[in-house]
Amino acid sequence: MRIPEEMITLRDGRSLQLRSAEEKDAKAMLDYIRQTAEETHYLIRYPEEIAYTLEQERELIRNILASDSTAWFTVFDGDRAVGNCSISRNGDRIKVRHRCDFAIALEQAYCGCGLGTLLTERAIAKAKELGFEQMELGVYADNERGIALYQKMGFTECGRIPRAFRLKDGTFIDEINMVRFL
Repeated sequence: MRIPEEMITLRDGRSLQLRSAEEKDAKAMLDYIRQTAEETHYLIRYPEEIAYTLEQERELIRNILASDSTAWFTVFDGDRAVGNCSISRNGDRIKVRHRCDFAIALEQAYCGCGLGTLLTERAIAKAKELGFEQMELGVYADNERGIALYQKMGFTECGRIPRAFRLKDGTFIDEINMVRFL
């Protein structure tokens, strides 16, 4: 699904472009996901597990743009992707069509300046527009900033999976499941 392009201004005065990723952005998207995976353990993959080719990333972008139930909100600083959030239908079965999954990741240099709030607001508005009745996410239990953002945006904890993530050093971290009713 294509989202409208807009210029946004962060609390610190930086102006960035918010828009859908295009095929021409495939390298920037791969660079962004590798960068965010290197900066934190809060993503599902380690950087070395990101093995998409440029053509696979282009195909993924094409599929997102063609979808009527998935949207990416990508933030660009010039030609660099620096943040992204997504909503996607939880499943196509009648019993779960009312649910969507939410995910967000920002480069660390863009945290703490209102970008996470802005992206989450846009995602909530789009989810409502698409007729979803609830948004769901999973968050690492040690991601205090993420949890604080989600709570501020109306998400509440609805469950926990103990030891859901096992880091390379053997550390286990619980996953907190959260929901926001729309």
